[in-house]
This record gives sequence, structure tokens and C-alpha cells, in this order.
Amino acid sequence: MGGEQHTLIFRVDGVEHEIALDHSRCPRTLAKVIEALPARVDIHCAKIAGSHIMWPVPFIEGVEEASDVLDMPAGSFFFWPERQYLEITYAPLQAETAAVNYLGKLRGDVEWLRDYAERQRRGHGGEIFTADVYLKGGARPAEPDAAAYVETEIAAGSPALKQVRAARLDAWAGETADVRALLARRGLNIPFGPLVMAEGELRKAHELLWRLWNAGESLSDAQKCDIARFTIEAAITRVGGFCHMNDTAAILEKLIECFDGADPVADVLAEGVLFTGRVAAWLDLYIQWWPFNEVTLDTLGKTDSLRKAYQ
Repeated sequence: MGGEQHTLIFRVDGVEHEIALDHSRCPRTLAKVIEALPARVDIHCAKIAGSHIMWPVPFIEGVEEASDVLDMPAGSFFFWPERQYLEITYAPLQAETAAVNYLGKLRGDVEWLRDYAERQRRGHGGEIFTADVYLKGGARPAEPDAAAYVETEIAAGSPALKQVRAARLDAWAGETADVRALLARRGLNIPFGPLVMAEGELRKAHELLWRLWNAGESLSDAQKCDIARFTIEAAITRVGGFCHMNDTAAILEKLIECFDGADPVADVLAEGVLFTGRVAAWLDLYIQWWPFNEVTLDTLGKTDSLRKAYQ
């Protein structure tokens, strides 16, 4: 293995930051990270854990050598299997229970990341933050090409699975038309209502499908299929029926068809995980988490004052 395989470049705001990769802990996961490079990624803010940034990646992997996310020191680089996110911390996390795959550590001072994350957190939803990720000495990412499919990848499987797989590749190549259509709608509490509902429903379906994929032999294939159908049907009701993301709902209908026995259950679940996760991530980019938290704190302060006035 060449020396260039040991250093990952995270390039943001025109500056390259090095991450020293650790091949000893989670080699399967790290091999998939490297295979997915170079990449231009969209950066997402922390919702609960606090002191980190993260970005989605187009592969699925289980817990390889479990590390407690709360034990990650500043500068840690790791993979969150349940959500298919790569993350970098700049301080101890404040609250979360999760097993993660440790992959390496940011070289040098983390203060730049603290400053960047603060700006990104406050700006999340109002602008889209991106970064380039590649191996040191390797190629930099080009613009995504929605037509750059590997034909053999699409060709494998039943007709329904081919459609799901093509939709998954489309979703990872760029923001879907369904997301753009939702954002363009106007009405009473629209697009915000459908935006947060669709993101939440897809995220819930995404995490449940991953749990089924990760269940191994603790559940039979028949049990996995029954639970998956129930989960996806519930998501369709909300994402399609309430939020009018009809193209997304149609792909989820195709996903249900894939559980008829013609395709390996693990393959179908993996496609479902990667499709729902990526669409949810596109929606997440437009949710202003920090301003909403500030409004909530302000409201709670006013409510508390009102409560005390009547005591």
C-alpha cells in the first residue's frame, strides 16, 4: 500500500486539511471510503451531538470495530454505520449513543474546524456548504455526472430492482427533481411543513431499513421482508400522500416489489437504505436547524416568564 493511501485531504474554502488514516482498526470501511474517492460532498451540521461536521457517503457497512462515539477525541475521523455519514469532531460530543467505525485523525490544530463548524451550523439551510475529499497526491473530484453509470451495476437484478438502483444512482449524482419541486411549492406552512415531514419520514425509513440489513441471521428473510414492506408503506403514505413527493413514492413502491423473492433480500435492503438516506440528506440541506433552536429557546423563555407570572 502506497504512502498516499495513508493521508486523506479534506479541502474546504480553498484550503487543504490532512487526515491521517488508520488502516488497523476498520479496514473494510476504510477500503470503501477510498473506493468512493475523489468526491465533492455536502456538509451537514450536527443536530444533537454538537461538536462535529458530517457528510453522506454512497456505501453501506456495518459496525466493524465498535467505538463509542462519546469517546472520540477532538479531530477524530469516523464512519457512522447507521446513517452512512463520515464525520470529523473538533471537541468531545455533548450527547449521543452510537457505535462508530474509527478511521483516523485530523492532523494539526482543530481550531479551524471549530470556526468552520460554527459558521456552517448557523448557515445550514440558508446556504449549501461543500468540500472536496480525496487522497493526498490523487485526483480531485470533478462535477457529478448523472449519466456516468456503470452499466453492469444497473443491469443486475429484477426489472424493479434495476429501477430502484437507477433512482439511487440519480439521487447520489445530484439533487432530485422531487426535492426541487417540493421546495418550489407555496401555501400555508408550505414548503416548511412538507420539508421537515418528508425528511423525518425518509430518515426513519432509512434507519429501520439499515437495522434490517444489519440484523443478519437474527431475523429470517421472510421477517425482514414483512417488516420492510410495513416500513416502506408507512413512508409512502407520508412522503407521497402528505408531502406530494410522488416520484420518490413511486420508487418506494418499486422497492416493495423487490421483496417478492426475485432478488437477494440484503441487496434490496441496501438499495433502500442508500436511496432513502440520500433523498433525506438532500432535504436536510434546506432545514435551518440553528435558527429554529434559537426560536425555540426564545419561546421557552417567554413561556417560562408567563408561567412564573401566574404562579
